Amino acid sequence: MLLKKSTLIIVALLLFAFQSNAQNYWWNQRTAYEIFVRSFYDSNRDGKGDFNGLNQKLDYLNDGNPNTNTDLGIGLVWLMPINASPSEHGYDVTDYKKVNPTYGTMNDFKTMLDSAHRRGINVIMDFVINHTSSQHPWFVKSAANDPFYRNFYRWQTPAPPQTGPWGQQVWYPKNGSNYYALFWSEMPDLNYNYPPVKDSIFSAAKFWLKEVGVDGFRLDAVMYLYENGNTLKNDPATISFLKEFNDSCEVWKKESLLIGEVWDSPQSIALYTGKLDMCFDFNLAASNINTVTNVDPTYGQQFLNNAQLTLDTNQYGNFLTNHDQNRIFDELGNDINKNKLAASLYLTQPGVPFIYYGEEVAMKGSKPDQYIRTPMQWSASAYAGFTTGTPWIRVNTNFSTYNVAVMQSDSNSLWNHYRKLIHIRNAETVLQMGSVKNISSSSASVHSYQRTYANEDILVLNNISSSYLPNVQFSFSKTDGNAGTYAAYDLWSDSVFVISSATKIYNAQVNLKPYQTRIIKLLPYTGISVEDESSLVLYPNPVQDELNINYVTKSGFEIRIYNSIGELMLSEKVNADALHRVYFQFPSGLYTIQLYTEKGIINRKIIKL
Repeated sequence: MLLKKSTLIIVALLLFAFQSNAQNYWWNQRTAYEIFVRSFYDSNRDGKGDFNGLNQKLDYLNDGNPNTNTDLGIGLVWLMPINASPSEHGYDVTDYKKVNPTYGTMNDFKTMLDSAHRRGINVIMDFVINHTSSQHPWFVKSAANDPFYRNFYRWQTPAPPQTGPWGQQVWYPKNGSNYYALFWSEMPDLNYNYPPVKDSIFSAAKFWLKEVGVDGFRLDAVMYLYENGNTLKNDPATISFLKEFNDSCEVWKKESLLIGEVWDSPQSIALYTGKLDMCFDFNLAASNINTVTNVDPTYGQQFLNNAQLTLDTNQYGNFLTNHDQNRIFDELGNDINKNKLAASLYLTQPGVPFIYYGEEVAMKGSKPDQYIRTPMQWSASAYAGFTTGTPWIRVNTNFSTYNVAVMQSDSNSLWNHYRKLIHIRNAETVLQMGSVKNISSSSASVHSYQRTYANEDILVLNNISSSYLPNVQFSFSKTDGNAGTYAAYDLWSDSVFVISSATKIYNAQVNLKPYQTRIIKLLPYTGISVEDESSLVLYPNPVQDELNINYVTKSGFEIRIYNSIGELMLSEKVNADALHRVYFQFPSGLYTIQLYTEKGIINRKIIKL
């Protein structure tokens, strides 16, 4: 006899939606996706992506049907600049109230926007308000010394002996004077000390929110709006301006989202709390990459804690890399397992996660900038399925292996890893809204933390190494301070084990495969479930060395047995309305027996001693 004789018990997992009156913003319930329209999908064979192409691919992001899980599950899209611009990148705007004709018409944009909204996808656009194009009519008139437009930009004669934050030239000669341009000579900075500039930008924002219907803005380079002598960033005048701007946007469209690019220290980002809805946390992003590359959770723990202490909980953008940085696939040495781990980190941490388009299919790309903004890899066909014309820039060389079509069909692919993580996050309020604290473990190769919301807890354990880690001990305390017994439901593997303690401190252990993430939700533990009890027959009871299972169903099902730390021990297919006999060739202990229908729905979860 291989099993100790004992009474069969069943765990009831109470998977209900926990109600809370805590602050809840719509963006916290979303996973976001950054898109460069020029490179996403071409609908008219001109080699450049467009609004109609994006519209055709919305089902890829979110098909609008909550009963399906074959889409990515995206609920928020950030569009890189779509305003009229002479450049490929679009960060040099020539008209704030017009779309780039390369991408289509305003009607095309509105059609796409309506389609996104019907699917439950909110759309924000890049709003580049620090500078314009040197070809913008405002600058052309300013350079010509037009009395109204002259002060739209900063002019000085002679040029001050001043350089920028990176030691770069910032004053450029033109028509006998010099103008200020922080980033590039062809992108002169606006002068917000001149009231008509502010009025013009406010008018453009009102147009997009109230008349067009976008859901907010990603604000480019916002910490540089005002300068005061050699203080070029985070000036108090910038902070005050953004508070007024945010308040006005809220009037034009309630709950519009403003997220700022404040590429600076956590303390600098904190200056914008209450002025913008969110900022991107570049520090947390870098620490997550550092954690994966150096196999050391120290920085990850430090900056996760810093974000919690310095910023509003969850009110920041979390990401890996974006359009200004080398792609994460290159940063992690083209290693799929490391890319999966990095995704597991930021998609289970606080903040709104932003995925850079193609990140989920391992797109390559290192600077210069145009090579980190190459065409989306849809298939192994010509030009990666992006266009039937000639693409505006070359497609990555790895597209035949790393593309949507191939990776969707592989259940173990990076794409399916992202899809599953996003759907888990979308289903769990704790992951969307919860606070975070680091928890201790017995391994220096484990980055572990606890997410908490309204007395619910989820534990996240990440093996950041390439080694198998057996018997990893970890400790935590329940947020409600209670001692007792809980069903530890692993949301990733869909397995259950039991954690109990007579004190407020819980000690448990798990085995972790290389780069594995376990997302463990703590649920009430009871003795027996009431779901379809009459349709399930189990005998003998207590179990000896075999268990007979008779479950009434019109189609077959699958039985899976997990050990006490949630590892799969056995998986067998069972015919419809059949008596099935399982032989327990396992050591004595606690086991979970789970039954699944052909649709993948869990019919029964049983724990057997």
